[in-house]
Amino acid sequence: MDEPEPAEGWPDRPLSEAEAKARFTEEEAVVAVWVMDHTTDIRSVAVPSGAPDDAVVDVVVETDTGFDMYSFTRGQWMDYGTQRKDDTESPSMAGTLESYRVLAGESESF
Repeated sequence: MDEPEPAEGWPDRPLSEAEAKARFTEEEAVVAVWVMDHTTDIRSVAVPSGAPDDAVVDVVVETDTGFDMYSFTRGQWMDYGTQRKDDTESPSMAGTLESYRVLAGESESF
């Protein structure tokens, strides 16, 4: 994975679940959109006041070829890059995605 960089074209706030679905399900290459459900303690730090109750702050977009990872950190969305599915040198995404759930689409990876 790459060093995170600010994600271009993302809002300066967490997404609602509906926004996360709409943002990615319209793209042809998207297989699934994964989101992490944080504990109350983590949400109290990561989610700013005034955010929707269903605020999304961690997103993995699964495409036919890889996993694009994004996280809302310190008031902005960060792009953590893409882990390609055919990259045998990288650790499996299965361990990472154990703490995520599919919000939209259907993953065929696990």
